[in-house]
Amino acid sequence: MKKRTITSIYIVLAVTLALGCKFLPNQVGDYLFDIFILTLTFVASFEMCVLIEKCGKRVNRISACFYPVVNYIAILLSIKYLKYYFVPLVQLGTLMVWFGITLIAETIKDSGYKFSSILKTCAYTLIACIYPCLLFTLYVNMNHIDNCVGVNHLSFVLILLIIAITFLTDTFAYLIGRLIKGPKLAPKISPNKTISGGVGGLIGGMVGAMLVFALVYNVNSLSIILTEFGLKWWHFLLVGLFTSVFGQIGDLVESKIKRTANTKDSGNIFPGHGGMLDRIDAMIFVTTIIYILSLVLVAV
Repeated sequence: MKKRTITSIYIVLAVTLALGCKFLPNQVGDYLFDIFILTLTFVASFEMCVLIEKCGKRVNRISACFYPVVNYIAILLSIKYLKYYFVPLVQLGTLMVWFGITLIAETIKDSGYKFSSILKTCAYTLIACIYPCLLFTLYVNMNHIDNCVGVNHLSFVLILLIIAITFLTDTFAYLIGRLIKGPKLAPKISPNKTISGGVGGLIGGMVGAMLVFALVYNVNSLSIILTEFGLKWWHFLLVGLFTSVFGQIGDLVESKIKRTANTKDSGNIFPGHGGMLDRIDAMIFVTTIIYILSLVLVAV
């Protein structure tokens, strides 16, 4: 318990420092935050490759772990030359090209394998590229939204919203689940999760979203975002509820992968917490939903 608490403190400090970098001038902080996200993504991608291999499947680790860099270059170029809502199309196109390159590389490297076996390897590599890399690096897309739409600090609010919802969903689910206990939520996937904890997580997600709203509402430099997009308190409440559901689904998805791989944790990079993927599993899904909502916000 002590080890877990100390690790939690280090994680909070690291995230706070990374988020604080966004206030550095001349977009220096934005690029530092990009590096932070890419580092997390690289570690999580490696862990995902290991989990796939533990499931008895072949995967191209080099391709999966190098893809975050390729994806990042595609994001920066598309953000510079295209409108914000075209960026995911470029990312999908880049992913398909990368799949083709991986297929060619696997065919040359493992010419003795049947093509169907090579295709399966590339398919599992593609899965590792999408989850966690493509979904989690949507963080980077939102990190540069300010320059795309001309609204200062919008990226900060979106990122803070992701962090607050994910953290408080996890915290409330843990505390209320342990306090009330009761029927299991998904006993075959994650035996420790309870329905009461799931409901607690929804409450936590809404609390996290409302705390962000309170901050934005009371800080002049941020409150302009509410006026610019016509956002009300109940918008934040609904976002907190909706994304909390998907955050908990993300947690269950990773639990299912680990159960299939017959392993407790995705890694051991965080003493008492497990691996990187264990820490960002819920956040991957929350990030995806918040990004989709940001596309709608900008388009409307």
